[in-house]
Amino acid sequence: MDREKLKKTKKDKLIMLARKSNVRGVNLMSKERLVDVLMRLNAKKEKVKKFLRIKSKPAKVESRTKISAKAKIPAAVPVQEPNEEQKAVGTKYYVGTAPEYKKPEEFTFPQGYGDNKIVVMIRDPWWIFAYWEITHQRENEVRSVIGHKGLAPVKSILRVYDVTDIAFDGKNAHKSFDIDLAGLATSWYINVGTPNRAWVVDIGILASNNEFFVLARSNVVRTPRFGMSEIVDEEWMCQEDEYWKIFGLSGGFGMGKTSLAMKDMFKKRLMEQVTSGGWSGSVSSFSSPTKKKGLKKKGFWLVVDCELIVYGQTEPDAKVTMQGMPLQLKKDGSFSMRFALPDGKQEIPVIATSFDGDDTRSITPIVTRRTV
Repeated sequence: MDREKLKKTKKDKLIMLARKSNVRGVNLMSKERLVDVLMRLNAKKEKVKKFLRIKSKPAKVESRTKISAKAKIPAAVPVQEPNEEQKAVGTKYYVGTAPEYKKPEEFTFPQGYGDNKIVVMIRDPWWIFAYWEITHQRENEVRSVIGHKGLAPVKSILRVYDVTDIAFDGKNAHKSFDIDLAGLATSWYINVGTPNRAWVVDIGILASNNEFFVLARSNVVRTPRFGMSEIVDEEWMCQEDEYWKIFGLSGGFGMGKTSLAMKDMFKKRLMEQVTSGGWSGSVSSFSSPTKKKGLKKKGFWLVVDCELIVYGQTEPDAKVTMQGMPLQLKKDGSFSMRFALPDGKQEIPVIATSFDGDDTRSITPIVTRRTV
């Protein structure tokens, strides 16, 4: 290939031709440099071919039917050895034999790691996800224990425990429920149904007498709460204008609504929550401060009022009263009430009774307000 054809060839093809000849640094060369290098390589190849043709060309011997003893045979053509310059040109661009290319092996995850382990992760306030690995050796050991007791293994199950705020020892869970495992499952989505609770999951074998034999026990996870936090303290207080601005940016109860419309919707929502359970006590209006009757209209004025929030939590199936009025608990056993707080002393007795009526707990907040 002559120089003009090389100049018309694309650079990536020139790079490929140079690589075939084991030329280093081709990616850093300009197209003109590549053309020069390839022309030199072509020249070197032509010299080598010419040298090989000369070396392998047989000597011409005149063919005669009769050769006299005195006839002279022409001398053989001497082999021309390459000079130092030719040797240098022949080795100038030689970088050695290219290493054999080996395709890298693709990584594949193993079927197992030889562990006996179950791991639990949180999906959302109502669901958790469990995955596990149990070796055949561990399963055979447990089945052997079941057999030595004269029992028969019935099925493999997941046992889910509610261990909220306790040090779980395998027997002191608040409650538990079982999930039958089908086939060769190695993972499971579990609907726990209650937000803001802690959970532990055991995988094991249920015997013929309903005795549960544990294969592995999981870590402890706690599902997040659902809805607004019931914690109300000074750390989260802000001015009303800032509150409604934040509330609107967060989506509120409807994007694009005016501040007044959002206030009305928020007021209705809170009133429904506070008055649940038939409560009809002295609930504040939740509205912004307005001028009292008889107050003369002036350019500058100030009104200050106070409200009181009482909240708590107990077992979801308990019966709770506040100031003698029954409360409706949320699914996690929590409750909250909001009161007007006039001047003077208020006693707010809260009484909780267990579902079976055996246990009763009573707490009475006493609040005093004095306005000066």
